[in-house]
Amino acid sequence: MPTQPTLEKIRFIYYHFILPLTILVAVVLLLELTQLDVWFSSYFYNTKLHLWPYREHWLTQTVLHKGGRYFVYAIGVGLLLLCLASYRASSTFYAYRRHLAFLVLASLAGPLFITYLKSHTHIYCPWDLKLFGGAKPYVRLFDPIDTNLSVGHCFPSGHSGLGFTFVSLYFFFLLVKPEYKYYGLAAGLVAGFIFGINQEIRGAHFFSHDVFALAICWFSSLLLFVVFFGRQFKYL
Repeated sequence: MPTQPTLEKIRFIYYHFILPLTILVAVVLLLELTQLDVWFSSYFYNTKLHLWPYREHWLTQTVLHKGGRYFVYAIGVGLLLLCLASYRASSTFYAYRRHLAFLVLASLAGPLFITYLKSHTHIYCPWDLKLFGGAKPYVRLFDPIDTNLSVGHCFPSGHSGLGFTFVSLYFFFLLVKPEYKYYGLAAGLVAGFIFGINQEIRGAHFFSHDVFALAICWFSSLLLFVVFFGRQFKYL
């Protein structure tokens, strides 16, 4: 019979790695083998006027896109300052300095990796595609790439990644205050999908771009969690 720690370890791996990975593969296959991405985005494209009506709208562009980005940046700066202050022995958060260092790095890892991928992938934004009045071909993840194509600078979604990066709060609370872990997860999912849907309405991204942004933020946080706390966390 497996011991309790062994069962807890198996449960942790299942719920935090195997299950999310399985869901990711299923969703990716669904989106790659169907036209759901195009079908959903087409609702926000005006075929008569040949434009995205909400691309420059004050709410989608100024408030949710620009404002949302600056809001996340402000939180990031505040978190970094709190982390640095926690290393003073007199700090109220001294006992949590390692946890805060993890949170800062985990919050940076996802968006940084997304930025790297955006500079190397050949998947384009909906508003760039011939399907929606642009000049670029519709390229999906597993499609062969024409070597003459330029980099797309669109995949995965950078803006939704700024919201999804807060899923790192789940792992932070898992150690600091476990009863709050799902609030941390909810914060990341809500922020990410608000940012993501906003960009889809503007024509900046497909839903699949947001799915990959979420996956990157989740698995990068999980990896750093294991690196930081693998030895002390009882389930690992």
